[in-house]
Amino acid sequence: MPYRLLPPQPEGHTPDHILAQEQLWLRECALDGQPRAHLWQGPQCLIVTRKDTRLPRYQDACEQLAAEGWPVFVRDSGGTAVPHGAGILNLSLMLPRTTTDLAHYYRLLGAPLLSVLAGYGLEGSYDFVPGSFCDGQYNLVIGGRKVTGTAQRWLAPGQDHGGAVLAQAMLLVAGNVDEGTRMASRFYELAGGELRFLPGTSTTLAQAIHWQGNHGELVAEVSHRLRQQLTAD
Repeated sequence: MPYRLLPPQPEGHTPDHILAQEQLWLRECALDGQPRAHLWQGPQCLIVTRKDTRLPRYQDACEQLAAEGWPVFVRDSGGTAVPHGAGILNLSLMLPRTTTDLAHYYRLLGAPLLSVLAGYGLEGSYDFVPGSFCDGQYNLVIGGRKVTGTAQRWLAPGQDHGGAVLAQAMLLVAGNVDEGTRMASRFYELAGGELRFLPGTSTTLAQAIHWQGNHGELVAEVSHRLRQQLTAD
């Protein structure tokens, strides 16, 4: 399915600005029924869920993590805290609501990502990875380790539209994923939550293909390949 590729947000926009813009695009998708795709990267940070903001020491955790260079932002989709940064490529699809089957939208989200992984000689699959951050049935997994986390948010049908689905994925292209895992655990430790995540449960594309070049070049290459997949008939 070809998607309308949405423009990158101005440099300096924080994840909360980007996530708010995606909610506006989701509403537009519900009104006109046209699927959209947004590729973006965020600065080093943690993005948590609305549920996480109710933890007893949430505000203290945010202040401490910001001082450590890991500011905290909030998203509307489910899951757990996840790390973001220069080596992580985010894909968001805005899809018209055509079925109540969650799996349908996860498959649409996973299809271009699996094709890109296959282009690097990697066979990805959907599976749980116990101990990983934001674990779920529709993780994309390579060799038993998570390389992509996924989530959804649904916009219910209204008087003037049939509803829409925001399907989000974070592809771990490069960088220190164990450090990101540690910081996601640290958020819950500081905030008074019980969740903890295990190092070694996630991997990156760079690790999987033994990439020796510049990480930024690999991210740019993967982004280009994804754009080709998203706009192909």
